[in-house]
Amino acid sequence: MQTAADLPTPLLILLPGLDGTGKLFGEFIEALGGQVDTRIVTYPLDRRLGYEDLERLVRSALPADRSFVVLAESFSGPIAIRIAADPPPGLAGVILCVTFAKNPFPLLAWLRPVVAALPVKSMPRWVRSVFMWGPRSGKRMPAPENRATAAVDSGVLRHRIGAMLGVDATVALTRIEVPMLVVQATADNVVPAAATPYILRMQPRARHAPIEGPHLLLQSRPGECAAVVIPFLRDAIHSAPAADAPGDGRGIGRF
Repeated sequence: MQTAADLPTPLLILLPGLDGTGKLFGEFIEALGGQVDTRIVTYPLDRRLGYEDLERLVRSALPADRSFVVLAESFSGPIAIRIAADPPPGLAGVILCVTFAKNPFPLLAWLRPVVAALPVKSMPRWVRSVFMWGPRSGKRMPAPENRATAAVDSGVLRHRIGAMLGVDATVALTRIEVPMLVVQATADNVVPAAATPYILRMQPRARHAPIEGPHLLLQSRPGECAAVVIPFLRDAIHSAPAADAPGDGRGIGRF
């Protein structure tokens, strides 16, 4: 009889937020306690790629030799949704964390043509701290040279913001058949609260995990996030066929 110790270590593919560097995943990976293998897919620092280009980049980085789950944070949500809707072999599930399926700021869609002029790196540190970490968090914005966005070209950040203001992955969301976990920050000051109920309406089979905390949930509540991610990851992967099983990958690990 196979025991938990005999099972392979689950693999979690991490897709980063707007910065695209993956630098902010450190505390969350540590909280996983070695129970999970992790791989971070990073985005170019100096190339202005939209959602379609980034989806191709992510697909090219996915493993072909084992089952895995994709976790997408914030900006990367639509990428994970589109990949899960047309899953590659081995994809056993998807986790959407503090993210959205379509433009989370529809009233600001008109800004898309002028977003190239936005001073994305000049917002005062205390303002960014409140939005990202929450007003009562003990966390503070790191020094400028240590920020995740420090090495990212400002034009790249603006291009990604523009892409976010025009994205709509709703159709893809309704086609997903692999297991899905939606992790919501209950005190998110960045992604509007309505984004999560919308995802759950479009995918009523998805599991919902609300966690008290700010937008940077994986960074401010890494232990709580790990506690919901690990069992979902294990269930999804251990119930999925092998990555090299015949077929096109659709329906892997379906509820």
